[in-house]
Amino acid sequence: MSDLSPLEEHFPRLAHEIAAFWGASTCFDQLQGLLVDTRGGRQGFPPDVYSDLSLLLTLVPRPKGPYDIWNDALDADKMA
Repeated sequence: MSDLSPLEEHFPRLAHEIAAFWGASTCFDQLQGLLVDTRGGRQGFPPDVYSDLSLLLTLVPRPKGPYDIWNDALDADKMA
């Protein structure tokens, strides 16, 4: 049994790229760009790798946009 995650096992180059941009202000957008097909016709990741990427996405702060009501709600919860 491997100690590697499905992401590391099947896409080691991508795992290294994520490690390189982890913590950068663009991290959320870069991870989301991996999960959302904006070019059309992409095969996508196997479910276990998609799950790893989705988990990583939950660990980074969402960028706050001008009309991002969800971040406003999260901010309000933190202040309560």
